[in-house]
Amino acid sequence: MKNKYLKGAHLSERKFKEILRLFAEDLTATQIANISGVSRVTVNSYLKKIRQQIARHCESLLPADQKSRSQVSDPSIQHPPITTVKTEVSTNIKPVVFGIYRASDRLHTEILPDVSRSMIHSAVRSSRSILETQHPAERMRRFSNVADLGQYRLYNLENEGTIARADDVDAFWGLTKHRLAKFKGLNRSTVYLHLKECEFRYNNRNEDIYETLLELLQTQPLSLS
Repeated sequence: MKNKYLKGAHLSERKFKEILRLFAEDLTATQIANISGVSRVTVNSYLKKIRQQIARHCESLLPADQKSRSQVSDPSIQHPPITTVKTEVSTNIKPVVFGIYRASDRLHTEILPDVSRSMIHSAVRSSRSILETQHPAERMRRFSNVADLGQYRLYNLENEGTIARADDVDAFWGLTKHRLAKFKGLNRSTVYLHLKECEFRYNNRNEDIYETLLELLQTQPLSLS
């Protein structure tokens, strides 16, 4: 069946575009399945493919010195231990921490697997100078903020910063909290994809998300293989 947005699909282009439009409207997989009449399993499969392409797109826009850190093609992103990210996590589950920084006119995010809560708390209490002495925390130096998804808490690492930049990060964090909380727990294997989706939606907040996705998938079609 011909579908220029999804290679190898057994789904018409018209039906796929319907699913894509509902995704652009930020509906859940269950809602999309109910409206489109496509099974939830199939919808989930397509949404994962869309999110992977969004993540690759976000990675392509990283500053040149950061592109080597891209994670979407890393097998560990696809098959990590199955745990969930919730508003409250037990102390023996390592929280998901990510950094936020601005480059040009875009916000970028990066998951920081080696950064612990104690490192964040020390950096916040003792200023950024502590980041010069703790090797795993050195990666935090270029971030203006870090977020702990286990507690849905945002930390500011800058002693000084413009109000506009702070407002920008606060707006992004508000969007991210709202979007991730509605899933009521996320599999760690998909946290990165959802985070990049939030990044994509925020950086394109003044654009038509559906049309932006159509343009992206026309040049970089999805593949079921």
